[in-house]
Amino acid sequence: MSADNRQNVKWVEGVRGVASFIVVVTHLCRAWNYHLWYPQDTPETPPTFLQLPFIRMPWQGRIGVTMFAFLTGYVCAIKPLRQVKSGNLNGALVTLGKSAFRRPPRLIMPATIAMCLAWLFAQLGGFNISSRCDSDWLRSSSPKDIGTLATEIPRFFFNFRTVWSNGNMEYDDHQWALLPLLQGAFTIYVTLFATIFMKFRMRVFTVFVLMSWYWWDNGPEKETFEVQFLFGVLLCDVGSDTGFRAFVNSWPRTRRVVHTTLLIVGLYCASFPGERPDFAPWSQRMMDLGWYIFPTDSPNFSKRWTAIGWDLMATGIWLSPTLQDLFSNKIFMWIGRNSFAVYLTHGTLLRVVLVRFIYGWSVEPFSIEKVEGKDPIFHWIPRTQSYFVFAVAIPAWFAMLYTVAHLWTTYVDSWCAKATKALEDYMFENEDEKSGAMQYA
Repeated sequence: MSADNRQNVKWVEGVRGVASFIVVVTHLCRAWNYHLWYPQDTPETPPTFLQLPFIRMPWQGRIGVTMFAFLTGYVCAIKPLRQVKSGNLNGALVTLGKSAFRRPPRLIMPATIAMCLAWLFAQLGGFNISSRCDSDWLRSSSPKDIGTLATEIPRFFFNFRTVWSNGNMEYDDHQWALLPLLQGAFTIYVTLFATIFMKFRMRVFTVFVLMSWYWWDNGPEKETFEVQFLFGVLLCDVGSDTGFRAFVNSWPRTRRVVHTTLLIVGLYCASFPGERPDFAPWSQRMMDLGWYIFPTDSPNFSKRWTAIGWDLMATGIWLSPTLQDLFSNKIFMWIGRNSFAVYLTHGTLLRVVLVRFIYGWSVEPFSIEKVEGKDPIFHWIPRTQSYFVFAVAIPAWFAMLYTVAHLWTTYVDSWCAKATKALEDYMFENEDEKSGAMQYA
């Protein structure tokens, strides 16, 4: 197989880093500039620069998790499909079995350590500022009513149970996505197991039909998770076919036009506002179109358009060697290696550290005004009005976040990998011993 026809898979790591960065930026906007989720502040006022189509895509949320789901499908399928196409079906089955075993501890162990740290900061008063500040989103997503250890220890175990049963967790609200990502990995493993003995075209057809079935299911998050998991498997399978790669590489100019068009249209679709699309004519037209192409019964237009936009962009990147090389460079690869650590730690660092840069270290501005016969009036801690403080605090916090993430990946995540390997060695049969026992029998 020539180098030109070999599938580049390193770009996936770089795109994963972009996804985690977008997630963090989105949460900053939710905390302090929620109007970026609108296409414009009101129907009468013109949009700001950051609210314009294309420009608004990173700020308004949702696409980061969609990207994570797609990348999960792509990564989980790489090795078993490669083994299938080389004729090593037994090796593919072993890979699926071991991957299915490793996935839960590799997600649950580091997430639980992050939860322990968030719980510890809660006991030390780390969330006092974020739970009393003037940001509605920060207050609603911060742990409250911290009691004594007699109540907090049972509360810790209760949250551990709920985060892995229904996605709810009080100490780190952002871990909600880990449960559907874990469940989705097993959707991928089952799909690959069921199609592993099929011919290439039949497997592609089957995965496409299953993806389409999920697309027309109007259940919550189907377009964000199940559709993306299977789309990742689909692109990985087609992209690893040498005949397809040879065909694509034989039409470089056409490929360039196609992937450029896909990227532009995808960026536009993914710009659909997270809130109040009726405020702008361009987003209202997209919403009108959505009634014809999305499942009926009140579809989530924002998540549906985000899914379409990312699928078009992912296909554009998948068809572009230039973009794949870009996302495979050392900077993107480093950001991608630390992406899971960024996702696990940014919520706590945002609510414990960055809020103190923005609001100060004292909770004294917070007060409750009690008026007889009326609901109490809460005077929340006001944010700084200095743009200079934001301009200095946010870059400094990002430097801290990626430093912590790098240390997390180097020490915490590597320890979790070793613990998972030790657990696997303890629970799995030794392959040499198993082979000998089968021969003896």
